[in-house]
Amino acid sequence: MKILMSQSEIDLFSAFLQQTSSYFEFGMGGSTCLAASLVKDRIHAIDSDKNWVDGVRAEIGSTQKDALMSVVNIGPTGNWGNPIGRDHENLFDDYSLSITRTGFSDYDLCLVDGRFRVACFLQALMTLRSDAVIAFHDYTSRPHYHVVEEFARPVAGIGQLKLFVRREGMRLEAVAEMIQKYRRNPA
Repeated sequence: MKILMSQSEIDLFSAFLQQTSSYFEFGMGGSTCLAASLVKDRIHAIDSDKNWVDGVRAEIGSTQKDALMSVVNIGPTGNWGNPIGRDHENLFDDYSLSITRTGFSDYDLCLVDGRFRVACFLQALMTLRSDAVIAFHDYTSRPHYHVVEEFARPVAGIGQLKLFVRREGMRLEAVAEMIQKYRRNPA
């Protein structure tokens, strides 16, 4: 499965994956397949499109002994897992909250590359340990995502991929307030 990143983004992302024991991903695809080949132990990836999840699962097969791939129901979806309409808006929170429902919070690396990206990023910041790295794809050219820099500092980046860690002194209450602003924004 083709990974929708430039070669320089793939190289940077791979360097982080090779140092990773446990990995969480919002939005699946070629990056999930790459992670399955490089992450040492645990992978958990979610997406909002069942057919897409089934395709990624088939692509990975049994190459990853501890890969869990889950569908998060946000109602009917269209291209790229985008929700169709807002009739099922009450389900939208389940997407970003999925990282809190795995029974595991010790992920080394998290990739945000699906729906509800700002809420997902911020939820990962609140859930994961303070030294976890959160990668954000399609970040650079989308300034509406840059609000996350209030709570996280970049540690690496190239092209459209930026990697962050939690800022010292980050206030969880402020992050929770920001999540409320973005939790139902599928961008």
